[in-house]
Amino acid sequence: MQQLEQLPFFVYGTLLPDQPNFFLWGNAITGMEPATFWGGRLYDMGFYPMLVAAANGNPVYGQLISVDPAQYEAAVQRLDELEEYDPTQPKDSDYQRQVVEAVLANGRLQPAWIYLGQPHFVQDKPEVASGDWPAYVAETQPDLQDWWDAISTVANLHKK
Repeated sequence: MQQLEQLPFFVYGTLLPDQPNFFLWGNAITGMEPATFWGGRLYDMGFYPMLVAAANGNPVYGQLISVDPAQYEAAVQRLDELEEYDPTQPKDSDYQRQVVEAVLANGRLQPAWIYLGQPHFVQDKPEVASGDWPAYVAETQPDLQDWWDAISTVANLHKK
């Protein structure tokens, strides 16, 4: 794997706390703080969101997650696998891992890795206009929360 700049990750969907893929971080997280990404539009893909770059984007709310340097490479591999991102063939991947500027609560800009989707995947998908995936799911898809809870339970059993 090519040496990757060890930036934090801006996450906005199922990798957030209390979401079904949060377990993928393991114990690699060294810090987490609320952040916003301006420059995209968030879409409902059914069981997960997809963020697509857009010049006239809405704010997308998430977390800036910092990772333990000793665990960075392993964490990136898990995230790349989840997002079906192949660093050797980035153009053929559903998501692109890119560096963007996230805005922290104090207004400071922070470079961060983000997974951005391909525009052709969202053509017929509803936009999450609020930019807040967990709130959107809680309001519009309560059955999805039950599904996630079941998945999280299974994932936690496998970790033990």
